[in-house]
Amino acid sequence: MEINWFGRGKRRTGDANENGNANGGVAETNTAAAPIVARPTRQRGAAALDGDLTYQNDLLPLDEIYLAAGIGSPRRGYTIKKVVEMMHSEHLTALSKEMRRASVMMALEAAGISVDEVLRDAQVRLEAIKSYEADQKQLCEAEWARKTEEHGQLKAELEQVRARFSERMKQAQDGIAGGRARFETWLTTMHEEAQSIAEAAELCLKVAPLVPDNGASEAGERRGSK
Repeated sequence: MEINWFGRGKRRTGDANENGNANGGVAETNTAAAPIVARPTRQRGAAALDGDLTYQNDLLPLDEIYLAAGIGSPRRGYTIKKVVEMMHSEHLTALSKEMRRASVMMALEAAGISVDEVLRDAQVRLEAIKSYEADQKQLCEAEWARKTEEHGQLKAELEQVRARFSERMKQAQDGIAGGRARFETWLTTMHEEAQSIAEAAELCLKVAPLVPDNGASEAGERRGSK
């Protein structure tokens, strides 16, 4: 069985009778199975942060994988899964492996189911699982590679933004330092100017030496002559 998980189930030439026939056997795989609903990608909403950050593969449960692969229900419901249920039954778990095998064979024989039918069912299910696993791994690895590249781009952009803002911060700090230096220079000049003015004003406020009045001198001279 060859499964194309991107389209429809396909059967290789020569496998037509692999799953039995109408005279008794596991139901034949549907060669025209409905398109696989593997949902490998989720619709990426425009509202998602930076576009694709909400991407996630939607992995199918086993039953949907079997259905998508075209594996139908066999007659009387005896698939390999039925044998699995029997194997894990509380009535068989305590028995040895040989006893469990004998019990399973007896149950199949009583139901009129051949071992080959069950083994064919097991084969197609394993092939379906392996095929789906391989395709999903390919999808996931491609997406992970894309995400890794996106992460690198975001990191580079972050470094650019960080460098740009670091430069702006440095310019702001330099501007503060320059402003402080200019203010200190101006303040020193102002203080020197104020000091000079104060000293000059102090000189102007000093009392001038007394000069004798001419009229008073003449009167004194006259009194002395008398």
